[in-house]
Amino acid sequence: MHEVEDIKENLDKRLKRIEGQVKGIRRMIDEGKNCQEILTQVSAARSALKMVGNMVLNHYAAECLCNSISAEDNKTKLEELQKLIQTITRFAD
Repeated sequence: MHEVEDIKENLDKRLKRIEGQVKGIRRMIDEGKNCQEILTQVSAARSALKMVGNMVLNHYAAECLCNSISAEDNKTKLEELQKLIQTITRFAD
């Protein structure tokens, strides 16, 4: 359970940093900053958000795998695996 709290805390810190980046981008646009500088910051925010998504996906995949292993019947195991594959496929975009 402690691991879940650590993950939540890490995600919260990352999301707050991303919020700051987005506010900074808005400020740069308002101030008429150089487009290249703005795009660099947009790229950094996108990368940071993707990292958050990867962390959540990894946690979900591990949780889903544990649920499917502990399931009694193969149908439930297959359904859990299919849900996981659908989520990974949507995220891979």
